[in-house]
Amino acid sequence: MLVSFAFLMMPFVLLQGQVSTLEAVHIVEIFTGGEVDQVQKNEDSKGSFYVLEGHTGQVSFLARVHAVHGRLLSVEHLTASGVKKTYTWPGIRVVAHRGGARLGPPENTLQAIEKAIEVGADLIEVDIRQTRDGHLVLMHDVTVDRTTHGKGRLADMDLEEVRTLEVRHEGTDIIRVPTLREALMLMKGRIDPDLDYKEGDLDRLLGLVRELGMVESSTMYGSWERCRLIARKEPGMRIRPTAEYPLQVPSLARELRPAIINMDWHAVSEEAIRLAHTHGCLAFVNCLGRADKQFYMRLAVAAGADYIQSDRPDLVVAYLKNENLYRLSKNTTGLPATPLRSPQLAYPFR
Repeated sequence: MLVSFAFLMMPFVLLQGQVSTLEAVHIVEIFTGGEVDQVQKNEDSKGSFYVLEGHTGQVSFLARVHAVHGRLLSVEHLTASGVKKTYTWPGIRVVAHRGGARLGPPENTLQAIEKAIEVGADLIEVDIRQTRDGHLVLMHDVTVDRTTHGKGRLADMDLEEVRTLEVRHEGTDIIRVPTLREALMLMKGRIDPDLDYKEGDLDRLLGLVRELGMVESSTMYGSWERCRLIARKEPGMRIRPTAEYPLQVPSLARELRPAIINMDWHAVSEEAIRLAHTHGCLAFVNCLGRADKQFYMRLAVAAGADYIQSDRPDLVVAYLKNENLYRLSKNTTGLPATPLRSPQLAYPFR
């Protein structure tokens, strides 16, 4: 028997469990570095949330935490001159996978980046490999066979050879494989890069990101070991390691202290997202492959995702706009980009 779609999309019908008062306290401690003095649970038309009052040093604050999936909703500082809104949840951020691989332009190209910006994505995931002579270019596969008219391993080619390749696509224009420098310069100030470094010299990539002044706007995806190395070399950069199942989230948060926890679709659950939030991390949900359709996107939204990655970011943007969950605020500078690494978090983490 099929359950009606309207029933599925009622607020929080799919969600099981609640964030406890103590868990809400821990969330606020992590993000503010302060102490909570009292908590009250409230409800409005959008659901249940905790209101927490506390202080960081001599500064008093008021924070709100979603009572079901644990998302930090806002932080306000209470001063003699009035209330200063330090942080407001910005809405769910939209990530264009490989630049938005199904938007029209070929993946991992400058044209794809422009299209993803045009449709309203917030981040662009790009794949990076290194040529034989040490240059960083956008390429997903080990070989250039699938995406260009050339043949062979990219790591066996010099940049000059890569520059002669034509990217496969249905149009008539000649499109070339871009360098990472070209891609980042196109993104800078317009959209945040999400960097999937497939193969190459990590120091070379970090050096380029530093040179362009894009450390704080960049996210790096990779294995636990790769993310651990990135965090050690560049603590200010967000890392995005993967939790393969919900109960792996706490150990991942403790070991790597990431800003973001990556979840492939099979690992996404209300519990996984709630655990990410209660451990001070944001939940990055991949709606890719067979999950890259609006029904699954809606399930991810209902579960409390902070990021949704798709080959069709235009569909995600359209849904979020319809639900008033898109780009709600730019007032996010009052919290650390990597809260679990903040010096304010003085006590051992959980």
